[in-house]
Amino acid sequence: MHNGAKHTADSLEYIIKNIKEKNLEIVKVSDLIYKENYKIDINGTQTK
Repeated sequence: MHNGAKHTADSLEYIIKNIKEKNLEIVKVSDLIYKENYKIDINGTQTK
């Protein structure tokens, strides 16, 4: 989701509903980033 994109706000309710119906969890990007003991490969992928 991008702040200020033209249709983000209009689509948000639909997107959240569908994510929850699939039993997926909405998390912040910062929760997905390793903060300690990690490596970044040549493709920019972060791994432990």
